[in-house]
Amino acid sequence: MKLWNKLRSPWKISTVLYVLLFVMVVMPVASLSVLILQIYKQDLLQQTTDQTLQTLRALTYSAEQEIGRAVYISAAIGVDPEVLRSASMLKQATAADRQTYITSLNKTLARYSSSIPSYLLSIHFFFKDSGMYSYNRNLIPDEQSMRHSIWYHKTLEKQDEVQIQGLQKNVLYDTTDKYVISTAFSPSFMQGLQDVEMIYFTFSRDRLENILRQYPYSPSSFMILSDQTEIVATSFGLSSEDAAKMAALSNISASKEGQFITTMDGQKMLITFTSAEMLDWKICQIVPYKELTKNYNNIYKFVMIATFLGTILFLIISFYLVRSLTKPLLQLVRKMSRVMEGNLNAKIEASGSAETVILGHTFNYMLDQIQLLIIEREKEEREKRKAEFTALQSQINPHFLMNTLNAIKLMALINKVDNIRNMTVALMRLLTSSFNRGGNLTLVSEEIENLKSYFYIMEIRYGKKFEVIWEIEEQVSSAYMLKLLLQPILENCIIHGLSGTETNSRIHIIGRASERSVSIVIADNGSGVSEEQILQFNASKTGQEHTFTGMGIANVHHRINLHYGQEYGVTIEPNLPTGTKVTLLIPFIRQDEENIKDHV
Repeated sequence: MKLWNKLRSPWKISTVLYVLLFVMVVMPVASLSVLILQIYKQDLLQQTTDQTLQTLRALTYSAEQEIGRAVYISAAIGVDPEVLRSASMLKQATAADRQTYITSLNKTLARYSSSIPSYLLSIHFFFKDSGMYSYNRNLIPDEQSMRHSIWYHKTLEKQDEVQIQGLQKNVLYDTTDKYVISTAFSPSFMQGLQDVEMIYFTFSRDRLENILRQYPYSPSSFMILSDQTEIVATSFGLSSEDAAKMAALSNISASKEGQFITTMDGQKMLITFTSAEMLDWKICQIVPYKELTKNYNNIYKFVMIATFLGTILFLIISFYLVRSLTKPLLQLVRKMSRVMEGNLNAKIEASGSAETVILGHTFNYMLDQIQLLIIEREKEEREKRKAEFTALQSQINPHFLMNTLNAIKLMALINKVDNIRNMTVALMRLLTSSFNRGGNLTLVSEEIENLKSYFYIMEIRYGKKFEVIWEIEEQVSSAYMLKLLLQPILENCIIHGLSGTETNSRIHIIGRASERSVSIVIADNGSGVSEEQILQFNASKTGQEHTFTGMGIANVHHRINLHYGQEYGVTIEPNLPTGTKVTLLIPFIRQDEENIKDHV
């Protein structure tokens, strides 16, 4: 949890840059190097496989030629009438004449074996019903076991066709070969009405192994496997025991040709194989993986060392660049911390890149501007306090108080009734609102109540010669506004607007609220306002001398500008057909906003 919170906290820009350099540069370069090496490795394996398959196809062709020679010799002997006749006569001969026919048969067979004396090891004739004769070497298995072999019956089913039996083990006496290659031929009965049922041939593997020994300096080894994954021949680089291990791998017989990697005696080997179509044998090449990847390992080490050294050099340069970039920023952060503590004289000496120099000059300029704004703010506050004091003084002037007090005295002399109390209460309410120091804001509803008190006093003073119409929305009543904004406008309306009218005088007060602002309109049907007077009021907004409404309305407009900005204030326009309309626009300050008293 602590680690997670630490990761979520803001990082230093130097840390961010180091992480970005590692993620965006170091990791991609390392990954790209590994990827290129893997592609090169796969390409190397593919090239080796292609070259090996070409070699194996050449060896396959040579091996098939040798097997073809064995098939040819077997077929030639199997259909030779003289051979079949001599063998049949040997079967029918008496004991006294047997040696004569053996000599005749051996002489006939010598014509074939003389051309390949070391290749054709032996020929065995199996006669109908029973009996056999072995030429050159005798068989180890007895006659009956040979006759009951599966290959024997299969050959009988396909007469006059040479059947290649493949690899045979321990079938001959007087030979050092543990394995031989054998074929069988069953001549049809109609060929001279002979007594030969089966001819069994054995051949040496030397020819095939000599084919596999054509690459004496190659680190790889070759072997030929039968369709039963038995060893037919091996090169000098692979012993029979090792080849037997390979023959047990089912991957070799899974397809016509291909390659795979396996482990033999704890050493990785690349096995490539192809098929001999004549016999469905497999010719395989075994290459030690370490020999295959020797050059790759050297290149791999070189690339890794170059990548490592290049990365270290890049990180050193990057560290210098990051430090040169972040050092001015760190200095700027320290200076800003001092500014937060209130020290506005914490200037920075700009250094580093062009951007950081500009940032330093901007920071110094900002401090100067802050100091200037503080001075202007203090000046503005002084003017605001002065305007507030002037507003309070101008709301209830001595002349108004004298007239009110005289009216109270006259009422007291004449009637001595509730009017005196009511007027006194209204005056007290006005005076309390004017001189209350509790804050600058008040509810619009409270300000309306003060206006009603003021109306009551003015009705007593002038008599009930004007009518007041109220249209205040409920939202407006719940908003907050500056104190004593409406009374100067209403006073101007009564004194200047309705002073010359005797009857049908009307004052219309409208309060409307929008999402962001409140507008209060005070309109009368009095003598109205001229265009020149409107120009005079607009001039008073800009601080020029005012002559139209005295200090009251201009002071209200100035107070609104000071508190809320230039977009708010007071506007005056004619109220057609007669009269004047004054509109007051202030922001909508809601009751539920925090620190309402601090808004100003």
